[in-house]
Amino acid sequence: MHDDIRGVERCPSTIEDYLLSIGGQTPFGGPMWRLVLARNVIWKVAGGKVWDERLSLAERGGFDFSKGIPHENRPLRDESDRLVEQRRYPHIEGWILQRWFPASAYSKAQWFAPENCLPDGTPKLGPFPECGDYETAGGPVERVPGKQELYEFISRYYQQLESRKGSVEARIREAVNAAEYERQRQEKRMRVFADEYVQDKCSYLQSSSLEAGRIREQVARRCGIREHVGN
Repeated sequence: MHDDIRGVERCPSTIEDYLLSIGGQTPFGGPMWRLVLARNVIWKVAGGKVWDERLSLAERGGFDFSKGIPHENRPLRDESDRLVEQRRYPHIEGWILQRWFPASAYSKAQWFAPENCLPDGTPKLGPFPECGDYETAGGPVERVPGKQELYEFISRYYQQLESRKGSVEARIREAVNAAEYERQRQEKRMRVFADEYVQDKCSYLQSSSLEAGRIREQVARRCGIREHVGN
């Protein structure tokens, strides 16, 4: 059985039973089809730097504009050399329909390729799915779909089965998309923080007063800038 679902929300038992009745079980006793909340699905993939949650994004290795020097804070630990539990779909909200794929759907050669592994040889995508794994086949949707909706979707899915399969490439794209989403989300938060900081703390950068010019000169010297930046 897979242990990749967290949280307490589950789809109604009537839907679980229905999916089991039309899809059957995997060789390992799990459902061939399952309906899950995207935010509850986790996986183990290569981690990254872990910071004190009390620090703002700017304080996590950023620049201290008030002092004109980089922040001295360091991450609590670096998990980029190991596997950690993370949300598989941080960029998706709602219910998703997943189908189980056997281990034969994934290429071991690609899974364990050097570019897809940590320095110690551990695959960045986590343990190879010897018992198969679930891949997203439909969704997301805000509400739990009805039986007729599920029947129609699965029927269309099987009609197009040849063009759908689990693969290492799909897993890599999924991991890259999740990481890119997190990066963009943090960049957006950082831009908002920087804009608010400049408006609140760095008004002297735009001011033409003598005092503002003096402050600009002091900050420039701390940053190693020799040219005149005052008024």
